Amino acid sequence: MSSVVETSNADTHSTVDSSVTTAAELSGKRDAEQRRGHFLIGPKFDSLFVANIYWPLLFAVCWFSGDDVRTGVLFWQVYFITAPHRWITLILVSTDRNRTRGRGLAFVGIAVAIVGGVCLLQLSTASLLCLGAIDYVWNAWHFAAQHHGIYRIYQRKSSVAKSTAAAPYSWIDTAEKAIFRAFLLYVIARVAGTGWHIGPEDWTWQLKSLDVFVAAIPVLLLAVQAIRCRRLNLFRPGQVYYFSVMALFLAMLWAAHAEQRHMVLQLALASAVFHSVEYMAVVTWASTSEAQKARRDLVGTMARTWVLFLAFFVLFLGFTNYMIASGYQHLWIMLNLMVAFLHYAYDGMIWKARRASA
Repeated sequence: MSSVVETSNADTHSTVDSSVTTAAELSGKRDAEQRRGHFLIGPKFDSLFVANIYWPLLFAVCWFSGDDVRTGVLFWQVYFITAPHRWITLILVSTDRNRTRGRGLAFVGIAVAIVGGVCLLQLSTASLLCLGAIDYVWNAWHFAAQHHGIYRIYQRKSSVAKSTAAAPYSWIDTAEKAIFRAFLLYVIARVAGTGWHIGPEDWTWQLKSLDVFVAAIPVLLLAVQAIRCRRLNLFRPGQVYYFSVMALFLAMLWAAHAEQRHMVLQLALASAVFHSVEYMAVVTWASTSEAQKARRDLVGTMARTWVLFLAFFVLFLGFTNYMIASGYQHLWIMLNLMVAFLHYAYDGMIWKARRASA
């Protein structure tokens, strides 16, 4: 009888231990899934292609190398990184009907207005200076909107991965959005030469004094996010992205503050690469989901062969742009300004969440 009881107790302990082990394994798997859910694709991909954590290395290569190396980096950046990231927006708009459904006339109208406006300005002024000024201002807003938009994607994914409903957009989020974008726009204006010792120095000292206070903005925002994560016991890879973006723009602000023109140029090059690569990474994330791969149209075909498609697209577009620029530079500049304006306009339309129809 005692042996039966001992055997029963042993079985009970074994069952309990097995249940505890199974529960621990399930908990570990659940935590791992939640951590993966914070990323767009994965830790390595996000770190390299979204957060672009290698940008200090790129800056160092350009800073310490000779003109030949810098010219080579600029060549790849212009033709094979910046140009494709703009053109791929037109691919998304022209192939994915889900992004344009119900707004076809709006997309066509914007295209007609931009192409017609660029041609009209070119014919009336015979100069690209006005278009270049428009491009710089619009691109500055586009930079700020894109960086903050990607940061918001990470925030939403963190909420979903935590299995909680996404919080409504509060006044804190609105304030954070305004401050985030204002900081980036201020730095871009300073990098452009605003407040430098070029002309009369009547207000230069005011901007230089303001730089110190502006530099405190990203530190303050990061501290707020760190407090939120600590309170919720929630890891957010978006902080890695945030830190990388803000470190780059703080470096640009310091270079502009010290009026280090050569440093500003190399940091601006790193910023252009950062901006374009992160956009292509987000397009990759959005275009290779299971829902996209399951589609039986051109979008689905591209999704299922995305790496091959993207490699061909980048190489073809890069070489094509180079050939046009070599023989018809003025035409190439006009064409790329049109594509840039279409990219800025469409980007704000295809990525913004659409309200569900009643």
